[in-house]
Amino acid sequence: MNTQALGQENRLALFSWQLLFARGIAAIAFVIASLLDFSATMTLLIWFFALYVFFDGGYSAMRLAQKGSGACPRVLIAIKAVVGVAAGIAVLILASHGSTLPTLLTVFAWVAIVGVLEGIWVIRNVQNKEMVLIIGSSAYLALAICLQVIFALAPQDGSAVYNWIVIGFSAAFSAAMLGMSWTMRRNLLRADKSQRTVTAH
Repeated sequence: MNTQALGQENRLALFSWQLLFARGIAAIAFVIASLLDFSATMTLLIWFFALYVFFDGGYSAMRLAQKGSGACPRVLIAIKAVVGVAAGIAVLILASHGSTLPTLLTVFAWVAIVGVLEGIWVIRNVQNKEMVLIIGSSAYLALAICLQVIFALAPQDGSAVYNWIVIGFSAAFSAAMLGMSWTMRRNLLRADKSQRTVTAH
């Protein structure tokens, strides 16, 4: 199995380079919006996150309904869909009660769980996976740093720290997702080119 499977309609995949690209664009749009209205960072986070995870959950559900086999066990796709929708609902409920820290932890938990699921898929199904994993791991290093900062500084320094943590993580996450998208797209083009070369001979 290689990255070429991403482009085959009869193969199931947990995600695609297009989804990673959309994720990266959404994250950078959030960063820009938050910098333009810093005081509204948490409100923006709630709506950006909820809209994205509902979209992501719907994407996974469509993959689950797709006829096919191979690239990804249906159980991983189902888990990803359920986790996304559940996280979106949880964030909306927590935010309505003014629970900033639980809201952030829910967002980061979604990032961690989805990262593990997608990492498993990459390891099992993607050729030339090293660069994809290296770039992707940078987002989760940023996540670990953010969690440390939250528990070390935020209780004493107030809500502004939460805002900067979210903005900083979102910027790192956007860069990682766009980098992974570009790498997977490049691998796919190389695989297609190799196949055409073999076919021509």
